[in-house]
Parts: sequence; structure tokens; C-alpha cells
Amino acid sequence: METIPADNNFMERELRPLAIARKISFGSPSDAGAKTREILMSVLLTLKKRSPDVATPFQAALDQLAAQPDADPCRILFPSNAS
Repeated sequence: METIPADNNFMERELRPLAIARKISFGSPSDAGAKTREILMSVLLTLKKRSPDVATPFQAALDQLAAQPDADPCRILFPSNAS
């Protein structure tokens, strides 16, 4: 059985760029802005883990949402996970 390390350096390293970006941009002045940043970064980092090219699928999803505002963004961005 594998043991879980006492520290969680992997997650700390994963979150470090986000914490630095938040710090140098002085965070979000509103709760809505903070929530938007949280969701956007989660989506972009998930896309990055799935493919080295983040811009193409993200732009395609935005184009599709512009054409079909009622479409489900999750199904567009992550079609294999849609249920």
C-alpha cells in the first residue's frame, strides 16, 4: 500500500502560479470577480491538463457559445465528460 506524503507539495506547486497572479493583480475587488476568476482558472487548468493547446478549444467554445447562448458550456468544453 502506498503512503500519502506528509506534505502536499504537488498541490502547492500546482496552485503557486494562481496565487502569484492573484497577488500581483491585487486579487478581485468583488466576490463576483473572485468567483469568475476561480471558475475561469479551473476550466483553463483542466484544459491544460488534457491538451497542450488550451487556446484552440477555449476559443472554439466561446465561438459556439456566442452562436448558441443557451448551450451548456461544460458539454462544449468537455464533451467526453458530459452526461
